Amino acid sequence: MSKHGKGTTSARDWVEVAVEPDHEEIFKNELIRVYVAVIRPGEETLYHRHHKDTLYVVLEGGKNYSTTLPGTKSTKYAFPKSIGLMRKIKWGLTRLILGWTDLPKSVYLLMHNDGNPVIHKVRGSEDNPSDMRLMGIEFLNPGGRGGCGSAGTQSLKVDYEDNTVRVFRLKFPSDLHHMKEALCFMGIVIVLRGDIRIEASFPGDSERMPHDLNEGDLVWNDGGREFTFAIPVRTEAEALVVLMK
Repeated sequence: MSKHGKGTTSARDWVEVAVEPDHEEIFKNELIRVYVAVIRPGEETLYHRHHKDTLYVVLEGGKNYSTTLPGTKSTKYAFPKSIGLMRKIKWGLTRLILGWTDLPKSVYLLMHNDGNPVIHKVRGSEDNPSDMRLMGIEFLNPGGRGGCGSAGTQSLKVDYEDNTVRVFRLKFPSDLHHMKEALCFMGIVIVLRGDIRIEASFPGDSERMPHDLNEGDLVWNDGGREFTFAIPVRTEAEALVVLMK
């Protein structure tokens, strides 16, 4: 029995992810909805339904058990280039043999649920030293994006791309020399590790507004501003830049 007092499960015994108690919404507009899922050691969520394509970012990692509601579809995952073949094989074998998956901090993956809704529950392992925290970014209205495009990203390596998004995984300070010009895009920036500063300005405007972001923070760009990245001297950091297509 879960911490929510669930006993037997029926086909109707689930909730939408938007109202699942352990999935707290932190940002929403007409294009995306962002929430943070907290998975506590030894406790589990309610059965909940995902029906939108979702990018999941591991803010605090750990072992977890994901159980699909009996009689329903399994989740379809897509992996970025930054997750190598050996890690994917290890995840698959561990899930098959032991039933759990060990998600390390700062990795991300995609759940393709648009047209393939999934109902599952997630339980944190009793061995986890702290709560798992996962940021979920639901794409509510993908495709047909306007805005000013992705100027300045030509020299950066694409870590993941599909019909909805293009994702860059940036490491600082090593990637800063590729980003001398401002980035102009519609999408979201998520800090995976360390601290970064983004200076935002409107094209042609010399005045810049600083955004100091810490680990786990995010900032949305509606496509009308240019972002210039900077970090404190001698500080390493990582971030995801997720461009809407």
